[in-house]
Amino acid sequence: MAAKITVLLVDDHPMVREGLRAMLSGAPGIDVVGEASSGEEALQKVMEVGPSVVLMDIRMPGMGGTEAVRQVKKVRPATAVIMVTMYESEMYVVEAIRAGAAGYLTKDASREQLCNAIRAVMGGGTLMRSGLLRQAVEGLFPTAGGSQEREGMSGASRLSAREREVLGFLARGYGNRAICGELHLAEITVKKHVQNVMSKLGVSDRTNAAIVGVRLGFAEQAAFP
Repeated sequence: MAAKITVLLVDDHPMVREGLRAMLSGAPGIDVVGEASSGEEALQKVMEVGPSVVLMDIRMPGMGGTEAVRQVKKVRPATAVIMVTMYESEMYVVEAIRAGAAGYLTKDASREQLCNAIRAVMGGGTLMRSGLLRQAVEGLFPTAGGSQEREGMSGASRLSAREREVLGFLARGYGNRAICGELHLAEITVKKHVQNVMSKLGVSDRTNAAIVGVRLGFAEQAAFP
């Protein structure tokens, strides 16, 4: 039997936390293990209970969500953080990605979308809805031909054929297991390809690899219908 995905809820509004808890109640394989009302409390709870996933509001008094994500990833890199907020703008998307968030949802997301997001990031996926990943790309690469984009293009030219396929799937938000299914490869092999892609592109995480892939057109390759 697969281990349950443990979730920590972080929002300064009790009613929001109650709503999220209610949405996740009874969801197969998902267990809410705690709540926090601030970034500082969230960091303490992460160290105490070691959740698989944190659902984090981006704007809170004191330590805001963006800084809290950075701190959570420092003390527990394995914990995935999904930003759940009312804001759907380029600025907040870019902040969340740069801080290390694995996903981003607005508070009007349905129960199904929320549960799918949690499962997706646990499988190594990157989840952005309503074109948010495209917004993030434009925010991180404001002008064509910038130094970051040139570095990404240079790195992409060194990718093997298989690594280019993997980057295409990353750019479309696929997790490792989904890529395994598409390419009929073992998960350890896919993980190695992902690491190689990240290394060659000069990025530190798969989210930024996905962003580079989107910017360079890998998400629209003919190989991906």
